[in-house]
Amino acid sequence: MRILGIDYGAARVGVALGDTETRIASPWCVIANEDADEMIDRLMDIAKKEQVKQFVIGIPHPLHDQTRETDQAREIRAFAKRLGEKGIPVIEEDETLSSALAQTQAQEMNEYHKRDDLAAAAILQTYLDRV
Repeated sequence: MRILGIDYGAARVGVALGDTETRIASPWCVIANEDADEMIDRLMDIAKKEQVKQFVIGIPHPLHDQTRETDQAREIRAFAKRLGEKGIPVIEEDETLSSALAQTQAQEMNEYHKRDDLAAAAILQTYLDRV
């Protein structure tokens, strides 16, 4: 089954593609987050083109109190709900430390602009490793 991983941010959304057969997530693209409706349309276009059957979206949890929901987490959950209303299931995955990992990888590759899709790949890989 093909899965699209999402690292949702206020300015940019990182996207990764993976599947349950190979259990490998790969960075796909970064999309400017200027309008929620447009973002949903872009993700649905990718999903249709790539025959995606599920979305996995990262949800941040504060390291000091993983039971507390942040404003950012509420915003992401609201976006995920709207995305899920389009007919493809949306699964939440803990994104703790995924951005830090992605930033380190991007610096090592000397491609800082790829940090958002690398974060999406880290979120999706965590999910694929767990299921």
